[in-house]
This record gives sequence, C-alpha cells and structure tokens, in this order.
Amino acid sequence: MTYKIELDVNDAVDNLYPALSESQRDLLAQKIHQWWDYSAMMSEFIDVLHEVADSHAIDLDGKDGYEIETDNIYSLNPPNTPFFP
Repeated sequence: MTYKIELDVNDAVDNLYPALSESQRDLLAQKIHQWWDYSAMMSEFIDVLHEVADSHAIDLDGKDGYEIETDNIYSLNPPNTPFFP
C-alpha cells in the first residue's frame, strides 16, 4: 500500500484567500511552489517517524541504509613531540 501526503498549492491559496483575483492566486501559488523549502517538512517527518517507531517498539538503529565508517588512520611510530609524549 502507498501512503502520500500531498498539498494542492492552488487550492490551498484559494481556500485561504478566496477574494483574491485568479491571477493573484495563481502568482502566489506559482511562487510558493518555486520557493518552497522541503527541509523543514522532512525534518518534522523524521521527528514524527522516530516518535511513531518508539511508540511501537521499532528499533531504527542501523536500518537507515548508511554504514558508519571508522577512522582507519593509525600512528605506528609517533615522533617525540608535544603531541605524542
């Protein structure tokens, strides 16, 4: 099953400000669509996702598809310096 959250920008502008002219509503909808920053929405989505997972005892650790790389830089014979006493 697919779940979507969609917003028709034209309808939203029309519902909020029905007294605007059609050209004003269209201009507002166009500019909002062009300038919309989805990062805040995704941030809120991620927060809610974690809350829901926690409330249903779903462990998300290690299941995000990313591997944590460890630092593979080693100093085998450090020189005698203040940094390597």
